[in-house]
Amino acid sequence: MSGQAPDYLFGQSAEETERLRLQAKMFAPYTARFLEDAGISRGMKVLDVGTGAGDVALLVADLVGEEGTVIGIDFNSKLIETARARVAAAGLGNVSFVVGDAASVDLDRELDAVVGRCVLFFAPQPAALVRRVAGHVRDGGIVAFQEPANATLAPMSLPRSHLLEQLWAWILETYRRAGMDLYMGLRLRSVFAEAGLPSPAMHLDAAAGGGPDWPGYEYMARLIRTILPQITQLGVATKDDVEIDTLADRLHAEIGDDGAAVTWGFITAWAQHRIRP
Repeated sequence: MSGQAPDYLFGQSAEETERLRLQAKMFAPYTARFLEDAGISRGMKVLDVGTGAGDVALLVADLVGEEGTVIGIDFNSKLIETARARVAAAGLGNVSFVVGDAASVDLDRELDAVVGRCVLFFAPQPAALVRRVAGHVRDGGIVAFQEPANATLAPMSLPRSHLLEQLWAWILETYRRAGMDLYMGLRLRSVFAEAGLPSPAMHLDAAAGGGPDWPGYEYMARLIRTILPQITQLGVATKDDVEIDTLADRLHAEIGDDGAAVTWGFITAWAQHRIRP
């Protein structure tokens, strides 16, 4: 995810790679719909900021078709290797990747769109990053971001799960102590304004489900596993409090096969870039 410092809160571990895989599996339909709503279409040249393992880049590639071009950028070279391997396996010749920071690296200046998922939440100066990448988009092109809702939308379940509420409290407190913006998704409107963009269209999505095959329990537990070092270092909880190896199963058991849960969601925003004379 570009625009982040190398001490990215979620790290660069195998656990983080697996969390991203689960995130992609759960939220691909919502991200694809968001990209379509934003206007990503055939023949476009699109930059995917903070591409990670290429999940959003692959969704964009499907929308722009063989006539289009997708460029993904991320500072995590290991994830870029994974992204390149996935593109090669898919036989896509119009998707490429760059290792670097979108806040500073040289970028193509003839873009039809810039997109990103879960990027600005980690950017030290989100409006500055949006302003910079938007400056490489043609007049009338698209700027579109999807960011965590976090404190705007808490996960919930029926029947009520005290464990779900506890893990959510651990996450928010860890973010707070780490200095993260808990309202980044809802702040997209003001970020776009500060970046000189028109007022964006916005909506909120969250994954809901349940039962033995629903990946949501594992996804939520994976996030806790990824940030467990920060949870313990910041004094939010101990490893014994979390019991990470059984967390997903305990969540599922507490809610039950007939119950359902809603994960934390994402807020999306998109607008057309207008070059002022």
